[in-house]
Amino acid sequence: MATIQIPDALLVKNYIAGDENALSILIKKHQSKIYGFIYSKMPDRDVADDIFQDTFIKVIKTLKSNSYNEEGKFLPWVMRISHNLIVDHFRKNKKMPMLRETDEFSVFSILTDSSLNVEGRIITDAIEKDLQKLILELPDDQKEVLLMRIYQDLSFNEIAELTGVSINTALGRMRYALMNLRKIIEKNNIILTN
Repeated sequence: MATIQIPDALLVKNYIAGDENALSILIKKHQSKIYGFIYSKMPDRDVADDIFQDTFIKVIKTLKSNSYNEEGKFLPWVMRISHNLIVDHFRKNKKMPMLRETDEFSVFSILTDSSLNVEGRIITDAIEKDLQKLILELPDDQKEVLLMRIYQDLSFNEIAELTGVSINTALGRMRYALMNLRKIIEKNNIILTN
């Protein structure tokens, strides 16, 4: 019952060369991971089905236009596409409101339990201060985008205009800011939950 695993890169190459069956194999190979990811973010089965279908429509368009350049990284690339479609869905339906942090309002006020004791409040305040210190350790361009997005509630289009870069550069800086923040947290063994 041994099945030969054809590498994704070869299947992609075959599909681009005209082998329609190669795409079918790719979809079957990764369907459960991709659909599971989408469904974990979007528990409405109909919407999850639509996003799954839209993901592969986008994959097909990209492959057919010879714009694909993620050599050997097919699954992460498809996951990024599905993630972006999920974010777009939430934006269109405004089910994911951006909350602006001010002196009177902190994002932790939504996350906290109303029965939080004094010790819990002190810990939460310490975590918030630690997080702000960690943000200051980021490179300036990443810190700027992160602060504009989270604390000023600016769209990536607005950030791109204000910083004089393309929207892809702004998105990339945000992505690297979050990755670097995660590395700083791991390096210092910081636990941000109580």
